[in-house]
Amino acid sequence: MNGSTATSEPGAVTQSPAINELAMSLIGNIGRMDFQERLAEALKQHVSVDAGLILLYRGESAPKILFNDWQTHRGLSDIRHYLQGPYRLDPFYQLAVENEDDGLYRLSQIAPSFDRTQYYREYYQHSGLHDEFNFIVSLDDASKIAISLGRKRTSIAFSEQEVQLLESLAPILRTAVIRHFRDLRPETLDGEGSALQKALAQAIGNFGRSILTERECQVAQLVLRGYSVKGAATQLGISPATVKLHRRNLYSKLDITSQTALFALFIDAVSSAKNVYEDPLSGYLAKRGQLTGELACN
Repeated sequence: MNGSTATSEPGAVTQSPAINELAMSLIGNIGRMDFQERLAEALKQHVSVDAGLILLYRGESAPKILFNDWQTHRGLSDIRHYLQGPYRLDPFYQLAVENEDDGLYRLSQIAPSFDRTQYYREYYQHSGLHDEFNFIVSLDDASKIAISLGRKRTSIAFSEQEVQLLESLAPILRTAVIRHFRDLRPETLDGEGSALQKALAQAIGNFGRSILTERECQVAQLVLRGYSVKGAATQLGISPATVKLHRRNLYSKLDITSQTALFALFIDAVSSAKNVYEDPLSGYLAKRGQLTGELACN
């Protein structure tokens, strides 16, 4: 992987079962609101990690915490002090803002004399950690995700076998992070909206995916967001007549005849859904079919 400084022994055997399992877990959780938590959980099933931290580096702004599970004897680690200035001296932060290469990096390799640095004296020595890796992933020219995996002083350092596993996983992890944070859930990085608003946006985004064509889904989602036919046409770059055609087709598939009925169907489907990460219509229509003897749309 470009920029990787974590090396493994020549001839080391790739741990394909673990990598395959991790890859499937990452792919399966892309787009979920709890992607960060599930990513950390998947990694911890194969690599012992005492402190997990996911940060967003964006321009000159202080890093944004996307995930933190470093538990101390006082509870969850308080890293507010880090965000108030020490982060600028962090070798991983400096690497991310100065180096264009994504990759897997180890603290001892990028900062060989780390224990003599100002950052170590003023901050890191009080963190309780002694070995740390960072996955650095670029989202655009100004934004990078840093996934930190740390070991506390009472734990042994990462083994060569664990290093090899992390190296093998790096390309898959990079793809999953880019796909999730840049393509599917960019609002996660901005922190805009309440949990309810995010859940609603997720439900709208998935509404009809198991039944409708991609274009019909797009039209349905725009209608649910309040767009007129002309407004939807502008958003999709198609003619109003084509929007009306897709709307007529999706209404037919859903056995409804109006925008009001579409809203009612959406509310009923979301209200009965077990989660908002899948198409809420899928389970709703299946349940309705069982109760009424109707067949769910294919």
